[in-house]
Amino acid sequence: MNLPKKLKIIEIGPRDGLQNEKKNLDTDKKIELIKQLSACGFEEIEATSFVHPKWIPNLADAEAVISQTKDLPVKLFALVPNKHGYERAIISGVHGATFVLSATDSHSLKNLNRTTEESIREIESLMSRAKQDDLLARASVSTVFGCPFEGRTNLERVLKVVNDLVKIGFERIGLCDTVGIANPDQTFEYMSKLKKEFAEIEFELHFHNTYGRGLANVYAGIQAGIYSYDSSIGGLGGCPYAPGATGNISTEDLIDMLHSMKIETGVDFNKLLKVSKMVNTYFNKPLDSQLWRTNYNSCSQQIV
Repeated sequence: MNLPKKLKIIEIGPRDGLQNEKKNLDTDKKIELIKQLSACGFEEIEATSFVHPKWIPNLADAEAVISQTKDLPVKLFALVPNKHGYERAIISGVHGATFVLSATDSHSLKNLNRTTEESIREIESLMSRAKQDDLLARASVSTVFGCPFEGRTNLERVLKVVNDLVKIGFERIGLCDTVGIANPDQTFEYMSKLKKEFAEIEFELHFHNTYGRGLANVYAGIQAGIYSYDSSIGGLGGCPYAPGATGNISTEDLIDMLHSMKIETGVDFNKLLKVSKMVNTYFNKPLDSQLWRTNYNSCSQQIV
């Protein structure tokens, strides 16, 4: 097996995990969640989104969240959809921006009200500003492996989108299985080709667990040479503009699998379990995590 010594895990629970929940967390609880996740040892956390509150009301308090967490020893990213969102983000003091687009026009129009090409033009101007403002930047491409409106996404389409992003200066590009439809064979095929074509790019994979294939896709991605992954505490998440999308892969499950394979992450697993219990208390519902489901009692005993 081709296994690295270490992987980077980007915790996205405070943003992707909370945006689609029926229950909106109070601002102070979001802040505490980020503080506790930071204490686990994550290098980066996607903390919130500067989407208009009308569209994502759960994250309407983005400025307040960043202002109370930006001095933590962790790089905080926020999703930035457009120029107005960028203005809010830069004023807040966030460390990095996640610029979003879709590989398919159908999802792009539903999610951002513009085509993929229009998104790339918008992002180009924002990327130029991010460089001037010394802001960390990564691109996040939705529906890379499949689209709820168009079906399987053609690899050539993905290659073109990535090439366009590379041309405007991105060195980090996240590829998202927005509806959890990818399979390990497809993941290995797509990522092997992308790594060959764009060897200098740091690719990050973002899987949802709709069909229970999330961790298998992570393994396939590792075999293709991808060493950065998004995950969400408790398996929270989903996309309001992608029918059928369930939660992201669970951070607990991912860290547990990697550590059992002797792959380092820099994350303290016992502290992570405590955060998991806190999230369970916040929402008062079972978490979408195999670790939580199969070891609920033992986990509870460990983290009292």
